[in-house]
Amino acid sequence: MDNLTPAQRKKNMQNIRSKGTLPEKKIMSELKKSKIYFPTHANNIIGKPDIVFRRKKIVIFIDSDFWHKHPSRFSLPKTNTNYWINKINRNQQRDKTVTKELKKNGWRIIRIWEYDIKKSSSRCINRILKEYCK
Repeated sequence: MDNLTPAQRKKNMQNIRSKGTLPEKKIMSELKKSKIYFPTHANNIIGKPDIVFRRKKIVIFIDSDFWHKHPSRFSLPKTNTNYWINKINRNQQRDKTVTKELKKNGWRIIRIWEYDIKKSSSRCINRILKEYCK
């Protein structure tokens, strides 16, 4: 049973953002400190990557542990489980399709988990810079 009223749940879900999340801001801030500039949420690239390095043909996706089903940190809600299973599985399938299409078009893809940024953002930045400097 949900412990929120339908109105409270609706307000809660409306406040979940797909852009400008704290993990995104943290990574973007660190890259800008390194004097690396980039467009964000490019609508003209499949999957709308969070960060794009066009000249290097690199895209970065910062994936939420919940919405993209982190292998060990995902926790299925106890209510409306069928809805959530289908929703999260569709997200994962879309991620696979987007990755496959981008690779086919010559893009290099970096996917970073929200938890990894919280745990060690410097490790995530180093991973990005290593790929950027190739």
